[in-house]
Amino acid sequence: MKLRYLSMIVCLFLTSCGQTIHSKTNLTVGEIKKTPNKEVTYLEVTQPHTDSQIIFIHGSPGEKEGYLDYLSKTELQSKATLISIDRIGFGQSKLTPEPSIIAQAQAIAPLLSQNTILVGHSLGGPIALQVALLYPEQIKGMIIVAPAFDPSLEEPKWYNWLAAYPPVSWVLSEPMLTSNKEMMPLADELTKLAEKNWNNLNMPITLIHGEEDSIADPRNSLFAMKLLPESNTKLIMAQREGHFVLWQNVELISREIELILDRVNAINLSLE
Repeated sequence: MKLRYLSMIVCLFLTSCGQTIHSKTNLTVGEIKKTPNKEVTYLEVTQPHTDSQIIFIHGSPGEKEGYLDYLSKTELQSKATLISIDRIGFGQSKLTPEPSIIAQAQAIAPLLSQNTILVGHSLGGPIALQVALLYPEQIKGMIIVAPAFDPSLEEPKWYNWLAAYPPVSWVLSEPMLTSNKEMMPLADELTKLAEKNWNNLNMPITLIHGEEDSIADPRNSLFAMKLLPESNTKLIMAQREGHFVLWQNVELISREIELILDRVNAINLSLE
């Protein structure tokens, strides 16, 4: 009985660190596809009349369906192909845990076009940034929501240590175990990411962070602002919002996505 109670507490904490609030949209949209190597499964809403695409990257734990509110928005559907992925380790993708931020980014590479905008939430934020560092010519903009960037703020918590070992690990679900395997080395992964040169990123970048985020400390975004170029980066600190601003303020996030998307499409039209 004590083990069950302890496991429930740990599971509650782990779940609070990831994607616990799902899309309010119950409709299935788009088509489920896989990358050529079958590692990544994704949901795609195709727009054949534009070369622009938006790739949505979830946190930990998470799944592609977490972005259904965005995939269902006609304003976005009319301007770009929309792709929401199951990251490696989750959903219908390859279920081997992959804590490496670089490996997660490389797995997304087959989906990139020459006009890709990235949207990343929580752990999806540093993964999106890593994609941009690896493939800067293909990434035309980023919206990063409630990210984890500062290694000093992302050391394993007490519940991560409990979840990493029996008997608690015996009773946790696979998504929770996979998430915890990402969280344990996250500080080291973020240290490696921070050692790279972010200042060369020349695409428009918007950071959005809830002022009341108790899961990914808002100081994570302040840390990122010190490393990103001032000329093309902006930070929105959303009042009365927490870690789940992605779902609780869809209009705010969508508006910022559209601003970057319209800018990218305008540039593409001018080059025709």
